[in-house]
Amino acid sequence: MTMRFDPRSPSIVVDVDLVGPLRKVSAKLLLDTGASGTMIRSHYLTAVGYHITADTPRRPFRSATGGGRAAMVTVAALVALDRVKTNYPVFVYDPPPTVIIDGLLGLDFFRGFILTLDFARGAISLSLLKRWWQFWR
Repeated sequence: MTMRFDPRSPSIVVDVDLVGPLRKVSAKLLLDTGASGTMIRSHYLTAVGYHITADTPRRPFRSATGGGRAAMVTVAALVALDRVKTNYPVFVYDPPPTVIIDGLLGLDFFRGFILTLDFARGAISLSLLKRWWQFWR
């Protein structure tokens, strides 16, 4: 699957579907390969049926601008660029009100895939990683 983006834009925003025990919602996540994990605003996680409390486990994360510890929830599925990750851990992310994105699509989502960012054409694609024996056919 190939998605178009504006190569002159300062960032790449990806449409995602977040699936929880109650429903599915759509969100817009900033593609951030500098973030160690995927981060989503808490109200999206609540909307699909997860309860975030003070007892929700917290894990360390890293981003291009720093790091810290944040609550982590394992969602039923996250769908982005026609790829599905099930039982997928995401960080609870509540940025300042001036930040207009719904979260970050982090490096962890792309593991096991080939991520191609074609700035000449303004296209992003995520394809399956071929194993060495597939090249011999």
